[in-house]
Amino acid sequence: MEKIDLLHPVLRSKARLLINRAAEAGFRIIITQTLRTKEEQDALYAQGRTRPGPIVTQARYPQSLHCWGLAFDIAVIIDGRANWNVAYYDRIGPIGESLGLVWGGRWSGFPDRPHFQLPGYEWSRLETVYGTPSKFIATWKEEKPMPEIPPWKDQVMKEAAQAGIIMPNIHKPQEPADKAFVLAVILNLLRVLTKN
Repeated sequence: MEKIDLLHPVLRSKARLLINRAAEAGFRIIITQTLRTKEEQDALYAQGRTRPGPIVTQARYPQSLHCWGLAFDIAVIIDGRANWNVAYYDRIGPIGESLGLVWGGRWSGFPDRPHFQLPGYEWSRLETVYGTPSKFIATWKEEKPMPEIPPWKDQVMKEAAQAGIIMPNIHKPQEPADKAFVLAVILNLLRVLTKN
């Protein structure tokens, strides 16, 4: 099982989408951390305190959303190796935010640029409601995976953008079309047709 498969189904989809959007922006990223066990979180918390190395977390188990499957960390890959230059993460962070994720790079007390999580969750509330991460995880319902984009769809989207029917920076082929999107396309198409 891949690490990404250990995430909450909604976050799993967003993580995969972030990988694709980062690639579109010219960055190769990998998911390095997802769901953490008690042993893993305790070991990270001990680092810089009772074990050698720098402090990398302020959270004991289960105080990190990683313990609940609601957070993941990334690494930017340059020349085949993880690169921790903050400038790269400062470019990728807003991409994650555009997908509705909370980016740890915005935190003032302990910025965590590789970190992304689902909004609206607090570990203390989860613990009150579910007791343990495993009980919370047992409530997850699988989300249907996003369908693959047919090869012809990219060409259609490109031609529609060139004709002024859609805006490529807003309308993405992998996202479902809602009523507003369909109406916008129809109105733009009418504008294009009435010009000719």
